[in-house]
Amino acid sequence: MRDNKKLLATGEKPVPESNDNLEQALLDAHRAPQLAAKIPASVPGLEGAYAIQRRIAAVSNLPVMVWKLGLTGLASRGAFGASEPIVGRLPASAIFCDRSSIAFLGSEMYVEAELVFEFGRDLPAQETPYTRQDICAALKGIYAGIEVVRTRFQSSDLPLGLLVADNAMAHGLVLGKKLSTGWQDRLADLPVSLSRNEEPAVRGSTAQAMGNPIDAVVWLANWMREHEERGLSREQLVASGTCTGVTEVFPGDKIIVGFDDVEGARVTFNPSN
Repeated sequence: MRDNKKLLATGEKPVPESNDNLEQALLDAHRAPQLAAKIPASVPGLEGAYAIQRRIAAVSNLPVMVWKLGLTGLASRGAFGASEPIVGRLPASAIFCDRSSIAFLGSEMYVEAELVFEFGRDLPAQETPYTRQDICAALKGIYAGIEVVRTRFQSSDLPLGLLVADNAMAHGLVLGKKLSTGWQDRLADLPVSLSRNEEPAVRGSTAQAMGNPIDAVVWLANWMREHEERGLSREQLVASGTCTGVTEVFPGDKIIVGFDDVEGARVTFNPSN
């Protein structure tokens, strides 16, 4: 995504809670990818932006099966003027198998290598904040993943409020190799690579997600206590944040991600027509 330093959250202007025009434009762009939404002059605050995101997701009547975390690194939060990570949501239809071919939609698409957590049971409601121990007790599996992101706006050069309203640019998740049935400390700082075609791989680490990806999931669980009607549930997945930064892709590209020098997942992007 392009440089957003000039679009800090401090410059956002609150808009009425309904945000009808913005919400309808985003909904139309979800339904028809060729209809990119115009970037509005007014930008919703975070509360209004998440309200738009929830209402658009509710239109599908499909349950949330993937929670996506964005801005899990200090540099990315600084670029957007954000004080904490952001959240997006996806239905089961947005989960792709390893080695899938995905249609290239819109004018820009990007990929990120991510560690993906699967919940084996509902996270029980509780009065006190969740801890690593609470999250680990509810896990069923941890996977290599490729998150696919794209904007429904005419450009991905967005201020924070529009980024959140645009579902944190969440589009899909490629679920790859199962790395573990539960949390292991070795996963806290695992070497990660992402290669596009025959180009040199981009290298990173699972530690790029809030210093430790299990802490990213803990943060999400506690954010949901405050902002969502339900907590993390059985069979839901959490994409815990990029391990390699953001890589732009184009039609025909093949992406391979590796965790600890072992291939974890791959995906190919095909022209949409």
